[in-house]
Amino acid sequence: MSNNYLSGKEIRAIAKENKKVMKRLEAQKYRKCDESEYITEMKESSNILEIDELHTYFFTEQGVVKAVNGVSFDVPQNKTVGVVGESGCGKSVTSMSVMRLLQGPTGQIYSGEIRFKSKDKDGTEKVFDIAKMPMADIHKIRGNQIAMIFQEPMTSLNPVFTIGQQLDEVTFIHNPEASKEDAKAKSIEMLNLVGIAMPERVYNAFPHELSGGMRQRVMISMALASNPRLIIADEPTTALDVTIQAQILDLLRDLKTKIDGSIMLITHDLGIIAEMADYVIVMYAGRVIEKGTVDEIFHNPLHPYTIGLQKSKPTLNSDSETLFNIPGNVPNPINMPAYCYFKERCSKCTKKCSGEYPEMIQVSPTHFVACHLYDEE
Repeated sequence: MSNNYLSGKEIRAIAKENKKVMKRLEAQKYRKCDESEYITEMKESSNILEIDELHTYFFTEQGVVKAVNGVSFDVPQNKTVGVVGESGCGKSVTSMSVMRLLQGPTGQIYSGEIRFKSKDKDGTEKVFDIAKMPMADIHKIRGNQIAMIFQEPMTSLNPVFTIGQQLDEVTFIHNPEASKEDAKAKSIEMLNLVGIAMPERVYNAFPHELSGGMRQRVMISMALASNPRLIIADEPTTALDVTIQAQILDLLRDLKTKIDGSIMLITHDLGIIAEMADYVIVMYAGRVIEKGTVDEIFHNPLHPYTIGLQKSKPTLNSDSETLFNIPGNVPNPINMPAYCYFKERCSKCTKKCSGEYPEMIQVSPTHFVACHLYDEE
């Protein structure tokens, strides 16, 4: 390849190799197997989710896009973990990997483990490796034990069905023996839970008849219908105004206590993270570059990228002309360098930064950073 252009021969070679890998991974997804193949154990019993060296790739004509490239972090029980980073850093792809909603055959979990602590109706706990689960068995946890609140409710709700029909469907899927009366009662209960004043009216309404805040409340009620242990909220307040945004965040905070569960909150808004999260994961170019408690990340940020993110956050006293901007661009995700991905944009770059990609360094019991500035040497 020269000048970033591929010849026809190179494109055919890439397509041939991609086809071989995708065929293998697709066969793995749709295999028939015993539950024992994906039963595992948690490394830490207090966690509800453990993501370990997750690699999620997209196989394109230009090459392999390493959207998630070795991500590792935990979601403890009854805690909120915030995942932050600029657009394209791999936040949403990580969440879609956990839900197994990647668009195949091009999007695939290439390697790694996603350990989730599931609980049956009788209280029995099992730990599943979601990355190894065949698609036929994923219904055991998706929508049932793990629920997702998507970014834009208008594109998630079906415009030709009423809110009630769509809420009832959740009950029927996870409890086929339920009657229509049982499903409606559950749906009304969920609408009440998320603070909708006239649940009967909303139950009979179509999505276009509701405001953005009401639609997002409906999406939250749909996610809660099966009493999940983990809620993944992917930019849940992006399309809402500030007043409604505050209401939705208060609602999520209250619901976490009511359902005795955990929340994985994905956003690029540092203000939301500071208000909501117990732990923070900072991602850049498909990798975790810093993680710690919310106090450690906000009061003692270590990675130059984390520091840059905080500087670029507008405040009441900031001047729009002097707002900080991280220079440069994210490297090409198809041809990632072997050295630190942030090197070309970093003002604190040293000679070490041209060497191998930095390992994750522990600076406190809960604070980790991937940067050569903090090497023990």
